[in-house]
Formats: sequence, C-alpha cells, structure tokens
Amino acid sequence: MNRLFRRLRHAVAAGARARRERGSATVFMLGFAAVLLVGAGLVVDGGLALNQRSRLTDDAEQAARAGANAIDEAALRDRGELVVDSGQARAVATSFLAGRGYTNIQVSVNGNQVTVSADTTVDTAILGLVGINTFDIHGDAVAEPETGIG
Repeated sequence: MNRLFRRLRHAVAAGARARRERGSATVFMLGFAAVLLVGAGLVVDGGLALNQRSRLTDDAEQAARAGANAIDEAALRDRGELVVDSGQARAVATSFLAGRGYTNIQVSVNGNQVTVSADTTVDTAILGLVGINTFDIHGDAVAEPETGIG
C-alpha cells in the first residue's frame, strides 16, 4: 500500500512539472526562428549592400576617369603640358553619376587629380522585418590623366 502511495505521489508530481513546462519548447523555437531570420537577413541584405557598394565604386571610378579625360587640348598642343580642364571635368563626372541616380555627388580637381564621391541607399529585403529598412552606401575614386601607351 505504501508503495502504491509513493507511485501515486510521483505521478502527481511529474504531472505538475509537465504542466509548468508546457509550451517552453514553443517559446524556444520562436526565439530560435527569430535568430535565424535575423541571420538570414544579414546574409541576404548584407550581400545586396556589398553588391551595391561595388557597383557604386565602379561607377565612381568610371566618372573619375571620364573627368580626368577632360584635358585642356590647347595646353597639350601648344606647350605639351597635360592639364585637366577642371570645369569640364566636374561637369562630366557629375553628369555621369547623376545619370545613374546617385546622390551627394562631390567632384574635386586638384592639379590633374580628379576625386569623385557619391552616395546611394539600398532597400533591405529581410531586415525590414526588424526595423532596418535601408543601408547607406558611399563610394569614392581618384583618377589622373596619362599620355601615350605605357
């Protein structure tokens, strides 16, 4: 009889423990799913941001080369000097980047060196679910003109 009461008491205690732990696996799985979602968002949206940064840097390099190609032909022909026409260089580089939709475009000419920078934003695909809707991207490049075939 004593043995039966002990078994009954253990069964009641086990049932009470099971009721207290009910749903704890669900909470764990929801937390784990949220962590996986953020991890996937970092991979996907981070890849999109890196891709856009590469594209912006490539375009900035192209704009800087186009600006450096704006040579003062009269100075080259008359004196044999390679001189960048700063006004034309700024106009060409700015037009190139603006045509591609970039913002905050800055072009400076220092001697024969053309420096270009621009910004853009990338919309997120997954991280918007946790409040990160865009990434701000910045790219810059420098170019100088060369003559002849090296």
